[in-house]
Amino acid sequence: MTAVRGKFANRVLRLRLAFCMGLAMTFAGPAIAQDDPSDPGSDLPGCSYKGEDYLLSVTNPPPADRQLIMDLIHRYNWALDDGSLVGVDEMLLDDVTYELCNSVEQQLELKADKFQLEQYLEELSNHLDENRGTTRHIESNTLLNAVDNDTVQGKTTVVVTIQFGGIETPALDYTGAMHTVFKRDHGQWKFASILLITDGPKISFRAR
Repeated sequence: MTAVRGKFANRVLRLRLAFCMGLAMTFAGPAIAQDDPSDPGSDLPGCSYKGEDYLLSVTNPPPADRQLIMDLIHRYNWALDDGSLVGVDEMLLDDVTYELCNSVEQQLELKADKFQLEQYLEELSNHLDENRGTTRHIESNTLLNAVDNDTVQGKTTVVVTIQFGGIETPALDYTGAMHTVFKRDHGQWKFASILLITDGPKISFRAR
């Protein structure tokens, strides 16, 4: 009986040790990923994101403008899920910028105009088609802040799942925050900038 208790105690001790090591790795992970000079990602340029003071006190745009901008966000994400760029061109300003960053402030992608962004989205769509993949961009918690009559800032939570033909249920691709700026162009709201910051320091993206 004593031997059994001894084995049980050793097992509990090993479990506690493993749990503590797991916690240490969880909280140390982002710092290790950011500071490790052997990590290829350490050579990436920094993200341009500097924070958003307006989140403390949001100035809501007029209801009609808010609805148009919310519809614009929905239409953009549906275009990504449908794998079709039909209609995307009219959603973007000619000089729209797109930036993809990870949680340790490294810039993974930067597109400087509409042509570059559309080319990039088309490549992603083709890659998904080749792998029989389908995405679902689930958006929530959108805040909109009116800077002036023709400029609105936005922040949206995004959760993206991906479904491949060979699996029965979708898998989580990534979670993150989409920071946006919208401008009114000839009476129509369009994306002026899209900055996507993911919640993980290291991740292999299959969708955006």
